[in-house]
Amino acid sequence: MTTHHVSLYHSKTKQPDSNVLKQELITYQQTSSGLKITKLERSFSSRDHLDNYTSAPLLLRSFPEQEGLLLGAIPKQEV
Repeated sequence: MTTHHVSLYHSKTKQPDSNVLKQELITYQQTSSGLKITKLERSFSSRDHLDNYTSAPLLLRSFPEQEGLLLGAIPKQEV
């Protein structure tokens, strides 16, 4: 039978089994320009834990391309 966890383990208040190495919580939030992806990772070792938080946008709306704004863009030359 699968056990479903409703909260993150904590080394002091809610200890994981000794075979649990890492736990992740990923949230996908819709925004006006796409998605915001946030991730909370909790890694366990020797009865202690380390938290890592990241957040990144994922743009889904297309924007008009503007000349010269992209890194490495070469302006068009007239012939």
